[in-house]
Amino acid sequence: MGPFDTAWLASMVLLSVPLLLAATGELISERGGVLNIGLEGMMLSGAFFSFLGVYLWHNVPLGVLTGMGAGVVVALIMALLCVRLRSDQIVVGVGLNLLALGVTTFTFREIFATQAEVRLDYPQPIAIPGLSELPVVGRPLFQQTLLGYLSFVAVGAAWFVLYRTSFGLSLRAAGESPAAADTAGASVNRIRTIGTCVAGALAGAAGAYLSVGRLGIFNEGMTGGRGFLALAAVIFGGWRPLGVMAAALVFGAADALQLRLQSYESIPREVWLVMAMVAAAALVVARLRRGDRDTSVAVTIVGGAVVAVGVALFVIGPEWHFPPQLWLTMPYVLALLALGGLVGRVHMPSALATPYRRGEDT
Repeated sequence: MGPFDTAWLASMVLLSVPLLLAATGELISERGGVLNIGLEGMMLSGAFFSFLGVYLWHNVPLGVLTGMGAGVVVALIMALLCVRLRSDQIVVGVGLNLLALGVTTFTFREIFATQAEVRLDYPQPIAIPGLSELPVVGRPLFQQTLLGYLSFVAVGAAWFVLYRTSFGLSLRAAGESPAAADTAGASVNRIRTIGTCVAGALAGAAGAYLSVGRLGIFNEGMTGGRGFLALAAVIFGGWRPLGVMAAALVFGAADALQLRLQSYESIPREVWLVMAMVAAAALVVARLRRGDRDTSVAVTIVGGAVVAVGVALFVIGPEWHFPPQLWLTMPYVLALLALGGLVGRVHMPSALATPYRRGEDT
């Protein structure tokens, strides 16, 4: 069906893995009340130091652990400044992103500037017997690297921890009502620090997947804003593990589609049909949700217009061509549209980004 084939599905899953790892960690952090804007810096640190670890020790698992450790180090700085010293979480996160970009760029140039492009061996996909041979979904879903499989395991682990353990209950309480959690005997600062470190470890693993888990190379600033897409995925997913996984797959699908569209002379008709189908599905979901009448009418009008335009363009099939630079913005534009449509419709943790001081009502 045009660009929507097995290769596109495989690319979608491949591009979703780093988003899913980072977003799952961010989910844990935000449910505890810490808005980790520094996710991009943690991913970039993980990408570089995992690459450096594999280069020095010629061991991919050890390199991945090194990248995760680098992410945790950045997370500890975040926890020290935001949780312990109660600094502004957004300002600190932006500062850490800039710090990580500067440190990785400087160190990379100091070590590798005099060498030709360094390429490392990267792990080959592991095919699950039987399942990997299924038509359409076999290769995309069941022929992944170990980190690829672990990204989906992390979602299940996050769900279990959040909703089936006492620590998860304390974590959610720290994000909703830290004073109540403190009264119940939980250490809000300790819980938030752990949640931030989990986010750092998974963000480091996401960065490691980008450098040594998929390509075997490192480029300056190679995360390319994926940390911010992971932040958007948490909001888009309604701060729930399965929702976050769905959001990461949607952003991965958009990223895979923009890569495919760059090779087409004009936009395939199937793209317009899929656009109409997605708009129709979103319209149905929006109508099923409770909301004020004015918002429902506006959503119906806009959604209906998008469906009508998509169907009309599918029938007409215009020969339109857009520059590749425009396609590169597709995942980020989708994130903005998704977040814009969710404003006021999802419940965020009540104490998110709010420092806690014992004895004060937050």
